Amino acid sequence: MKEKLLLLILFPLLVFSQQKEIKKAEEKFNDGHYIESIKIFENLIDKGVETASIFEKLGDANYLNANYAEANRWYSKRYALTPEMDSEHHYRYAQTLKSVGLQEESKKQMATFESKSPNEIRTKFNKNESKEKSMLTFSNVQMLPINSKFSDYGTAIKGDTIIFASARDFVLDNTTYARTNQSYTSLYQSIKTASGTYSSPKLFSKASFSIYHEATPVFTKDGKTMYYSQNQLADKSKSKLVNGLFKLYKSVLVDGKWKNKGIISLNQNDSVRMANPALSPDGKYLYFASDLKGSFGNSDLFKVAINADGSFGTIEHLSDKINTEGRETFPFITEDNTLVFASDGHAGLGGLDLFSIDLSDKNAVAINLGPTINSAFDDFALAMNTEMNQGYYTSNRPNGTGDDDLYSFDSAVIPITISGTIVEAVTNEIIPNTAIALLDKSNNVIAKTQSDSKGNFVLNNVKRDANYKIKVEQNNYVPVEKLVVIAKKDVNEIITIHKEVPKIQPETDLSNLFALNIIYFDTDKSFIREEAKTELDKVVAIMNQYPQIKVVIGSHTDSRESEAYNENLSQRRANATLKYLVSKGIDKTRLIAKGYGESQLVNQCKNGVRCSNEEHQKNRRSTFIVRK
Repeated sequence: MKEKLLLLILFPLLVFSQQKEIKKAEEKFNDGHYIESIKIFENLIDKGVETASIFEKLGDANYLNANYAEANRWYSKRYALTPEMDSEHHYRYAQTLKSVGLQEESKKQMATFESKSPNEIRTKFNKNESKEKSMLTFSNVQMLPINSKFSDYGTAIKGDTIIFASARDFVLDNTTYARTNQSYTSLYQSIKTASGTYSSPKLFSKASFSIYHEATPVFTKDGKTMYYSQNQLADKSKSKLVNGLFKLYKSVLVDGKWKNKGIISLNQNDSVRMANPALSPDGKYLYFASDLKGSFGNSDLFKVAINADGSFGTIEHLSDKINTEGRETFPFITEDNTLVFASDGHAGLGGLDLFSIDLSDKNAVAINLGPTINSAFDDFALAMNTEMNQGYYTSNRPNGTGDDDLYSFDSAVIPITISGTIVEAVTNEIIPNTAIALLDKSNNVIAKTQSDSKGNFVLNNVKRDANYKIKVEQNNYVPVEKLVVIAKKDVNEIITIHKEVPKIQPETDLSNLFALNIIYFDTDKSFIREEAKTELDKVVAIMNQYPQIKVVIGSHTDSRESEAYNENLSQRRANATLKYLVSKGIDKTRLIAKGYGESQLVNQCKNGVRCSNEEHQKNRRSTFIVRK
């Protein structure tokens, strides 16, 4: 009887104690103190307290700390106890199954996630995984010898020096980051020698910027301005540091020292995270990761214009071709305007994978960089020197030196192929054995070939991201030069040439007779665009071939702005066209420049009619009418 009475007294105390420990563990978890939270939860399990909620929280704490194998262990126990979970945990469980090599089980969990969340962006990407391959190839992936047993990540390249964040144990302060139980990261630098070795890492700045996290620096091209991430106090009055709350900072190099450090005020909400800055190739945009209002997931990518006076414009949220309900972070923009970023929301190998997308192409999709550089674990924070075809990234894959390790790689941009067919302009007859030359922007011949018996030609190993001219020559045909803008994909062109010299009558528009491409002007501008020069060179060739003809250069505008303004603008455009033709050797007395303003629109886009930019552009044109 006494034993039963004692049990009745102790049982409520035991339950109360367990509930108190669970509450403490959950508080640690919510504060981002994952290591401490894990210890408390595991201690409860050792005491026989095993619930779906505890297993799930242990899985989450390890998942959010990028310990995927351990997260899988607890998610598996959670799933075995009861397979009914919310869609997010099916997604996380699927990710961890990839990390331990259980691909088929991962697919099952992903299918359940997709059925529960059919409208998510992640579902769309997983069901319609891009089959496109990256234009970049990677090789010689090596773990750097300067890694420590702690976390080393986020490399920036500054000449022959790499700057990275590290939690290595000889930092100046012995404070501990509760999320990892390691030191807060500071910025370190190492010099890569001509022989390919790396100097022993040293603190990047003699005076440490902060006793808390500093990470992910990026430098302007002149090396005098640095943007980076730093931990922020959530409540400055109480000096309370929130783990994982980063803000963007800026510092400038003055007399060899980094000074004028300060936070970049892009948002007034102190609880909003902003981290991992990157710069556009021209230095006019700052990209970063954040959980700003309107974000799809835990971390989305944004950009903001850097004004000439150093102020910032309006923050822009990148599209759902990039951002998902997962994590998109660690942006980097290459010289050809390709965004490389880390994501666990796009279809990948597991954890964070590295993806790329062409920011210049509105139809582009995010492409996984592939298994040479990605793994079933976190792979992130890529930075490249495209001139040297080398770069760095970070991974927490097994068999590394520490938690996160720095890796180097060699890279190359896959060349493209220009192909096409030569046909006669009127009959569409195939023209074989035609001489074809590829010219660069300085009109240097960089490749030659000849069309085959079917009129087809191929130019291989052409460098991407440049403008070229294809010059086509054949006996008894008018020579043709066609401007080709090379972006990220192979190009196939049908090039037409004229078989016979047509007779030119007065009032004939040379543009129609010789099938010239329409010469467009930019809105409110009168300068000759690069692609227009190719067409004007054809006019030069025609006028040289017909030295007796005289031409009225007619320039036309769209209906935007006033009639008087447009008449003046069109006259300037006509004058600019005349000046270009004269610069190419055409006698000025053979030319008349006439601006028609908006008086001869080719479509319905008159005053008061709503039209797209493309429709308005059709009215910004030139004509070349043969005079009597």
